[in-house]
Amino acid sequence: MNFKCPVVFVKNKMRFFASFFAAAMVGIAFAYFNYKFSRFNFIDFSQAVLYSQSEIFAPQDEAYITLIFSSSQESASAIAKRINNRRNLTILAIDLAQNRESCDDFSGAKSRVICLTAGINTLLSYVRRFNIDHSPSAFVIERQKNSLYKQATLVEKF
Repeated sequence: MNFKCPVVFVKNKMRFFASFFAAAMVGIAFAYFNYKFSRFNFIDFSQAVLYSQSEIFAPQDEAYITLIFSSSQESASAIAKRINNRRNLTILAIDLAQNRESCDDFSGAKSRVICLTAGINTLLSYVRRFNIDHSPSAFVIERQKNSLYKQATLVEKF
């Protein structure tokens, strides 16, 4: 007669569930940390070259609103009026159309707006890094250390 002890059967079942539970915990931990660290991105201004007029932009403030827009679609002043700037942050306006005259459109707010341009590869890397799929879009970046800034808010589409 081939009789199995019930204790052995229960032990085998527990081993199966324990290994399943351990694999599930590892998967959940991986998914959580992948979500947590991919939600907000970083920008290092020491490695990324953005131009403000004829000089390389070097950030001074602790936080900025980054506005990515195309001057060929909408006037820059109309976009600036729709930005919720309760903290009175300086706006980094990055024009995808690379129209340097687009900053002349920021009437009255010019002192709080820095217009930036860059090469097309740099602009595309920003679009890809911050998952910009709509123009205009804006988000806040805050200084982490020296020239390293972290995305502090989700991308807001206008």
